[in-house]
Amino acid sequence: MVETIYVTENEPYPNNNLPILYYEDVLSDVIADSYTADDVLEYFENNGYVNGWVGGIMDRHHFHSTAHEALACTEGEVSVQFGGQHGEMRTLRKGDVVLLPAGVAHKKLDATQGFEIVGAYPSNDAEYDFQYGNASDYEAIKESIAHVKNPLTDPVTGNPGDIEEYWDE
Repeated sequence: MVETIYVTENEPYPNNNLPILYYEDVLSDVIADSYTADDVLEYFENNGYVNGWVGGIMDRHHFHSTAHEALACTEGEVSVQFGGQHGEMRTLRKGDVVLLPAGVAHKKLDATQGFEIVGAYPSNDAEYDFQYGNASDYEAIKESIAHVKNPLTDPVTGNPGDIEEYWDE
């Protein structure tokens, strides 16, 4: 059910030793066949992910140094590059969810018209920032990333401890 995707440091993008968790086509199984972005926001919140939003993915590399991020594709498809300019490319389709560890760069490469992403952050580290790989304090940013706690729950299952199978600190 979960695929792990590893990206390595690709300065100026620190990325993370923890893998990206990719849940392919899970939303209709865990919510319902005819879910909306609001349904996914509520689902994430019930699973301990807050500060939710509905929109897209930036078309420039960026990352968050203070929080992990759950993303769900609720409409269409979007091609995303993870890890910076030489990173892993994936297409997220309606129903897919990814959990990005703090520090993992991500960028929209292409998308179908009307694609939609829902994002949220673990409640234990819900304050997120935006970094674009141009900060002069790169080592301090890496230190911040290293101190981000694992989420208390899995964004898809809501179970405490499910993430630890993949993210053993």
